[in-house]
Amino acid sequence: MKVAELMTPSPDTLGPEATLEEAARRILEKRYGSLPVVDREGHLLGLLQVEELLPRPENIPFSDVEALQLFGEWVDEGFLEEIYRRYQKTPVKAVMRTDIPRVHPEDPAGKALEVLLSTEVRHLPVVDRENKVVGILTRSDFLKLFLRRG
Repeated sequence: MKVAELMTPSPDTLGPEATLEEAARRILEKRYGSLPVVDREGHLLGLLQVEELLPRPENIPFSDVEALQLFGEWVDEGFLEEIYRRYQKTPVKAVMRTDIPRVHPEDPAGKALEVLLSTEVRHLPVVDRENKVVGILTRSDFLKLFLRRG
């Protein structure tokens, strides 16, 4: 089986200048876990996953203490009200992941599954030979496949 047979073709994408507010609204409205970020011609620039939009626990340097960090800054509970204002101003390109794996439509589906299971990426962009996004593949796509085969 090839990636093309399993992927969702022509996925929604974002431009790098879209705000985090726009991205978060689309992710919530469509119930996505991520959105590929592309240039005007559709070339893959990065991937914005829900995880990039949320604070995450990090170890404070030279300490055993963990604190929340968002967009590279330490945040406390009082800062949470400030997040919406940051979402309005911050472009997607400031927080998107650029070090993401990708697959091609003609690749074996097994190769894509290995990538999904061995990386932190939960949504795998599918690109053509010119690096234009033509599809997206998720872990859930494989679950659906396994259930169909049963």
